[in-house]
Amino acid sequence: MKKANLPNLIGSAASIFVLLLSVQRFVPIQLDLIEAIAAIASAWSVWLLAKNNPVGWWIGLIGVIAYGAVFYQVKLYGEVALQSFYLITSLQAIYIWLRGGENSTEKPVCRISQRWLILTAVLVAVGVFGLRTVLISLGGAAPLWDALTTILSAIAQLYLMERYLESWYLWIVADTIYVPLYASRGLYLTSILYAIFLLMAIHGLQNFQRIYSEQKLKQQQSL
Repeated sequence: MKKANLPNLIGSAASIFVLLLSVQRFVPIQLDLIEAIAAIASAWSVWLLAKNNPVGWWIGLIGVIAYGAVFYQVKLYGEVALQSFYLITSLQAIYIWLRGGENSTEKPVCRISQRWLILTAVLVAVGVFGLRTVLISLGGAAPLWDALTTILSAIAQLYLMERYLESWYLWIVADTIYVPLYASRGLYLTSILYAIFLLMAIHGLQNFQRIYSEQKLKQQQSL
């Protein structure tokens, strides 16, 4: 894997920031500074992870902390809990990606079994039902959709930690729901960001499929 070119990454982040300022100037959007920081860091992080670059986990820590504050303000409590989960699992993922392979080497892209896919469906159903009940008792906004996206994202995060190709399928479903959910809460910048995340997730899926195929080919050639 090629090392991240830091000047290019900084330039990309600066470009995103300039774009956000331009949107704020011509469109009547209340651009909160914390949300802007969260959006830039999160976009940068997902872009790197879709390219299979572990640096994305470090950048993502900034977005996780910032979004925790944003979601608390708009009473999406499921998302607040999710950011705490992201914080812990992102730190774990850094180690797994870099040292989770054989003999503490970099962990390769892999796939989950059909049995785990079935188990995932069961976990989603049970998790959504339970979390929705909790969110209703807390007076949270959009409890069903908040619960569904929270559970999907949590499982997708666990799968991405292990570099599972299937994680991107879950991100695609979650991001598709997030776009209208955040718009309904007045988080228009974040809604636009998640539309971008959706495109990145599609790219991530395609990239992981390519990498996985290349790995399998190398393994066959080495036999």
